[in-house]
Amino acid sequence: MGWQYRAVPDVEVVECWFEAHHAKVLLHAQTHAEANLVSVVSNASFTVPKTHLKAVAELLMRSNKELNLGNLEVDWETGQVMFRVANLFSPNRHDERIIASMVHTAVAEMDRLTPFLAEVCRLGTGELLLLDIPELLAREDLLPAIPEAP
Repeated sequence: MGWQYRAVPDVEVVECWFEAHHAKVLLHAQTHAEANLVSVVSNASFTVPKTHLKAVAELLMRSNKELNLGNLEVDWETGQVMFRVANLFSPNRHDERIIASMVHTAVAEMDRLTPFLAEVCRLGTGELLLLDIPELLAREDLLPAIPEAP
């Protein structure tokens, strides 16, 4: 696709950075040749403090409920938030358009989540008690404007 990437030595992984609307998104794509599987994972540009993990877990759970493809997750030990999407292909038949779509989806979903995640992480621990995650997710001001049709 002409994207700049870095191959990770000794594994079937490439990493790349994408400038999205809200953040710079780190992404890695990995193939599992024996299973004909491609996995694409995007990472949030910041980690979640341990004090905020429960609120973020609820945010991700509620966000996952609305997803048709892929899922959001958090590494409980490191606080790293990720979006993961994978696809099984027929042997020796990887479709570049599907892989490109997986990359676009991973970047877009992490970019969409970033302002909501930032809102949770900016709160003090006492303020977390008052946080209403469904109300937060209903905020349209945190989403980029939809371009007008030509």
